[in-house]
Amino acid sequence: MPKEKISKKDLIIESVRVFRKKGYYRTSMADLAAACGLTKGAFYHHYKSKEDVMMTCLVATSRMFEEKVFAIAYKEELTAVQKLHKMEEVIFYAFTKETGGCYFSNTILETVHVEDTFIKTIKGFFSKWEHAMIEIFSSKHPAAKARELSENSITDIEGAIILMQLHNDTKYLKNALKRVIASY
Repeated sequence: MPKEKISKKDLIIESVRVFRKKGYYRTSMADLAAACGLTKGAFYHHYKSKEDVMMTCLVATSRMFEEKVFAIAYKEELTAVQKLHKMEEVIFYAFTKETGGCYFSNTILETVHVEDTFIKTIKGFFSKWEHAMIEIFSSKHPAAKARELSENSITDIEGAIILMQLHNDTKYLKNALKRVIASY
């Protein structure tokens, strides 16, 4: 029997799980409702469209990364290397705890050539990640080099996530995260 109520947080968590596994276009409102234990009508009470659900999920997930990952870069009590190690732990967990890889990359790859609805939000996520990495690398490197290292780090991690998904092997992500730390 479907639930009558679900917290906003749980609704977002369940919706992200579905989007990560099925993608945006292959996910229906009925899929999202079922994952949340709601009827489709009850789900529409929370969101008027799948686009609204996706946008809410992207924004919430971006905030979570800001609080749990990117904020580490600005902790003054940690050294740069400590920040990188702490970020390594959290990033590894975030991208391996469930199937589906990087929610932001998956979404942009699937939607960018069809519609631009999510581009600004996804660019914002990657911009915040880049700035966090620049914050760390700039403690040792000039601005241009810090930016280059930041871009290379994110590129390496995202590529590793793709290979990790393809081969079902976390070694790709582990190795990329080690390379990020070594590049400091």
